[in-house]
Amino acid sequence: MPPSQRARAVAVVAVALVATAALLVSPAAALDRVHALLTSPWFPLLLVALYALRPLFAWPITVLSALCGYRYGLVLGLPIALCGAVATSLLPYYAGRRVPTDGGGLLGRLTAGSTAYFERAGGVRGVAAARLVPTPAEAVSGAAGAGGVPVRAFALGTLLGELPWTVAAVVTGAGLDRFVVSAVEVDPRLVAGIAAVGVLAVVGPAYAWWRER
Repeated sequence: MPPSQRARAVAVVAVALVATAALLVSPAAALDRVHALLTSPWFPLLLVALYALRPLFAWPITVLSALCGYRYGLVLGLPIALCGAVATSLLPYYAGRRVPTDGGGLLGRLTAGSTAYFERAGGVRGVAAARLVPTPAEAVSGAAGAGGVPVRAFALGTLLGELPWTVAAVVTGAGLDRFVVSAVEVDPRLVAGIAAVGVLAVVGPAYAWWRER
């Protein structure tokens, strides 16, 4: 099997495994098993492990951001959660960079589409806008990697795009008496407002692309 076809096969298998894990392992079930550690001295190690494993189970980043708020409060929890949001996005980002850019098929079209989008919108703005719209975190990270976004632009775009979601989640977590995943909810009006900002951020490049067609 040629290297490009092997890479495509690996990418398809990886996506299938993540999708299966997301269905079988929920953040609520996982955190229920380790709830006793949430107030223990070992919590920092637990938090690092959860951020490292999160992409494999496609858990929402907001759940761990709320956990930071619950454990550390708003002032300390917010910077920790923002660092975690960027760090946990790097694994799917680097996985996306390994997707072959040549050839056809579904992966080839997705890679070409990602490249075209980030060339139009720019790395920082493109990633930030995609994060503001409530789309799966792994899809955004993988697309940025496949689209050739530099790691610094990806990190900055992720930081900006995740900022409002992280603030909302950390505030929610800081107000909980007992951490329960089902209590981590964001006001639908806030979701609509943040998503609208994300759409507005790429209206200019999208209109320019439409004019050129």
